[in-house]
Amino acid sequence: MKPYNKERLSKDELFGGRLIAPMRQWLKNHDIETKRYDYNADMAIITHYLQNRNYPEGNIYREEAMPLMERYYKATHTELGDDDIVELHLIEDLFAEMYNTAVYRLHNDNNAFTFVDLFAGIGGFRIALEQLGGRCVYASEFDTSAQRTYGMNHGVVPFGDITLQENKDRIPEGVDVLCAGFPCQPFSLAGLRRGFSDETKGTLFFDLRDIIEAKRPRIILLENVQGLLSIHNRDEVGNRLPEKTIDTILHILRDELHYYVPDPKVLNARNFGVPQNRDRVFIVGFLEQRGDYNYPTGEGIPDVRFGNIREDGIVDTRYYMSERYWQTLVRHKAVQREKGRGYGYRIISNDDFGHTLMVGGMGLERNLVVDPANPNVNNVEDPRGELNHAHIRVLTGRECARMQGFPEYFEILTGKTPVYKQFGNSVAVPVVREVARSLLLYSNIDFNLLE
Repeated sequence: MKPYNKERLSKDELFGGRLIAPMRQWLKNHDIETKRYDYNADMAIITHYLQNRNYPEGNIYREEAMPLMERYYKATHTELGDDDIVELHLIEDLFAEMYNTAVYRLHNDNNAFTFVDLFAGIGGFRIALEQLGGRCVYASEFDTSAQRTYGMNHGVVPFGDITLQENKDRIPEGVDVLCAGFPCQPFSLAGLRRGFSDETKGTLFFDLRDIIEAKRPRIILLENVQGLLSIHNRDEVGNRLPEKTIDTILHILRDELHYYVPDPKVLNARNFGVPQNRDRVFIVGFLEQRGDYNYPTGEGIPDVRFGNIREDGIVDTRYYMSERYWQTLVRHKAVQREKGRGYGYRIISNDDFGHTLMVGGMGLERNLVVDPANPNVNNVEDPRGELNHAHIRVLTGRECARMQGFPEYFEILTGKTPVYKQFGNSVAVPVVREVARSLLLYSNIDFNLLE
C-alpha cells in the first residue's frame, strides 16, 4: 500500500471526497466489501457527531462515529497496525478543519433552541435559524453537489436519502423546530403539476409525515412554490381528482398528526429586504396552540433593489452572452410576442426588483443585466464566439446569493451550472428568518438575534 500520512485533512479533502481512494484501499486490505461503501454517509455520521458531541444529541451519533473515525485515521496513517491504539485527540484533530468555515465559526456557540434541516439544499433554512441563535442537530440533502457546498460552509455533511429508515432514526426527538423545503417540482408547472402521483418525489411528503409523527417537533416550518395551493391530486394513471394536494397536506398535519396549522400564507421575498420578486407558500404548525398565529408581513423592512446588490467592479467576460445566443433570444421573444405570449428574456435595471431565480430552461434569461463596465467584451477571444455588442450578461454567482439574502461570507463553489441550480432551489434567507422569529415568539421559545 502506498505510504500515506495526514495529521489534519483539508476542507477539500473532507468535503470533496479525496479520502475515498485511501479508504477503499484500506477496506480491500482488510477484505471488507467496498461495493456499498458510501463516503458521504460516513462523513455525515462523523461530522454530525463532532458538531454535537458537547450536547445530548451527540450521543445519537457517537456509537457509529467512533469506530468510523478510527478507521479513517488508520487509512490515512498507513504505518499503523490494526492493534495500534491511537489517542482520541489525534483522531479528532484529523477532522478539525470542518470547524474552519466562516458560517460555522460565527454560529458554533448557538444553543438558544434546536432544529433539524430536511431537504436542506445548501443551507438557507440553516443560516436563517442560526441567525436567531438556533443549533442544527440534523441535516439531510440528497444532491451530492449541494452536500459539498453545505459541508464547505457549515462544516457538516448532510445525510442523504431521507427515505431510508436508518437516516430517519438518526433524527433527534423533541427538537424545537423542523424545517423542510420539500421538493417543489411535483407541485409546480415545471413538474407538470403531477402532485403526489409523481413516483420519485411526490411521495417524499409522506416520509416527512412519518418523521413528524415519530419525532414530534414543537414547530413545523415548511416552504414550497405558490403552485402547491392550486394543483390537484392524481390517481394511479394520472387522472385528476377533485381533492387538491394542499388539502391532503393540511388534513395530514391537522387531523392525523394533530398540529395546530393556520391557513398557509404566500409571502413575497421583496417585502422582506430581498431584491427579488419571489412568491413562496409557507405552511407552519405548532404542537401546542397559544391562540391565533399571524404570519409576518415584512412591514417596516426597507426595500432592497437590484442596484444595491449588483457587482461593483468588472465582471468576468464568461458571464456575458455570445452575440449569436443574444440574437437567438431577441428572435425568440419577438416570435412569442406575435403569438400573444409574454415568454422571453427580461433585463433588470438598478431600480428593479429581480425576477424569481429559476433553475433550467429560460431561468437565467429572466434576470439579464446591461453591464458595459468590462472593456474587453468586444475584443476578447471567447470559445463561444463573438460576445454580444449590447453588453448583456447573466447574474454572477455572488449576485444570485445576494438575491436570496445569503450573507457575504457564504462560500460559493466554482462552476456556473451547480451555482445557479443551488441558489435557484434555495430559500430567501431573510423571509425564513422573519417567519421563524414569529414562530418562536408565538411558542414562547427563547432566541437570540445574531445579525
